[in-house]
Amino acid sequence: MKGRPTSEQFQKQLEDMVNTLRSEIVRGHYAAGEYLPSEKMLAARFGLGNVSVRKGLDQLVEEALIEKIPRVGNRVRIKRTKGEPVSLTVSCSDVTVRNLELPRLLDEFHKQYPWISADYKIATAESTEGDVITLDNYQFRRLVETEGLPALEPLDAQPDIYPGLFKPFLVHGRLYMQPIVFSPVVLCYNKAHFRECGLPIPDGGWTWDDLAGTAEKLSEVKGRYGFCFHVPDMNRWPLFLLLGGGRFEWDGPRLKPIRGTALMEGIRLCRNLIQNRKAFPLYLSQNNYDISQMFSEGKISMILTTYLGLNRWKRTELDYDITPVPRLDSPKTLSICLGAGVSAGTRYPEEARLLASFFTSPIAQRFIQKQTMSIPSSRLLPVRITDDAIRRPERYPMFREMMFSLRTHHDLNVPAMAFPVLFNQIKAYWADLIDEEELCARLESIRFDANPNMTDEEGKEVER
Repeated sequence: MKGRPTSEQFQKQLEDMVNTLRSEIVRGHYAAGEYLPSEKMLAARFGLGNVSVRKGLDQLVEEALIEKIPRVGNRVRIKRTKGEPVSLTVSCSDVTVRNLELPRLLDEFHKQYPWISADYKIATAESTEGDVITLDNYQFRRLVETEGLPALEPLDAQPDIYPGLFKPFLVHGRLYMQPIVFSPVVLCYNKAHFRECGLPIPDGGWTWDDLAGTAEKLSEVKGRYGFCFHVPDMNRWPLFLLLGGGRFEWDGPRLKPIRGTALMEGIRLCRNLIQNRKAFPLYLSQNNYDISQMFSEGKISMILTTYLGLNRWKRTELDYDITPVPRLDSPKTLSICLGAGVSAGTRYPEEARLLASFFTSPIAQRFIQKQTMSIPSSRLLPVRITDDAIRRPERYPMFREMMFSLRTHHDLNVPAMAFPVLFNQIKAYWADLIDEEELCARLESIRFDANPNMTDEEGKEVER
């Protein structure tokens, strides 16, 4: 008696069906506007059940190759003129190229859609040049605040994405970016340093006092400091404002006083950390790369970083691991999400949508998971990778347990364009140029005419 197919065999049958139908659509076997055979006929052809056939067809819907017409069938959607190849450009940063292994990922796209070639162009933050635009959630909010939203086309939300990742890219209920990858800010530590000093490694129960005390002990080794991060980075200093769960409140165009609030507690905490010369070096870092380089060289024992930042170490033998950032009250951390949008000015809207959707397809998400440290936006992928191509920290899968603690710049309830203004005042307090009372008075005196319901970055791309 023939046994039931294994899960691997079933997955291969399903992929064979999807690949065959995709190829037939691309080659013009089914013309645009034509209906595919019924689900019953496809089930018989590929030896699958109706539910499995439906699942495969859903993938073709995600890829914008077909559309489901209720009570009628599955209609071929893609428009293509035979013999006319299409060339697309992805606008992105050099950091995005690294975090997605973008050249190889675009090669995968070309394999699926041979008549479409895609290349990338390094662009400034919030640039809307190109057919497909990649922005993180902070850059997107800056784009919205500077009235750049008409440069993007609304998109349909793809299924199977972590639901919370859509929120930063929604405006008036419409989605403008497909979430591709995301990451919380985490604490990264050198395991060898902890072993050498006989110290217990960090865990999810750590407070910031625990971190400071341990950093002082780690700093007792000559030529080494226990803790450091690039303070001015837009994906670092706002973390401390989020830790206590507070947010800025408004009195018209002005901020309400923050004296005695959780916001002030987080600002004070950061000041105490970076002024502690027994734990934190007086190091004028230019960017996050400088900090990562010092960590790689063993000069720093603990840093703040992200899963995206771990991509620089995926081929190294560095003995490190990660853990959630210490807590102030309940666990909270800052999160970053990278999305892909379609330019309203593209000459190839169908193909550009196809590429934006491809980034969230099972093929692309599996590629990103296997070839990078970045966290794919799909919640259906297994957390542990059996055929891993890179070297990951032992606690890589912990992000699944951190989802409840993720916050964004938007949760602070200030417009994106206000962050540089806030930082200019707060850094004066951190440098002891003004005291706490003067900081509060200065923040209350600033007039913000922008809408306080948005957030984003200072205009230049940051190393995440």
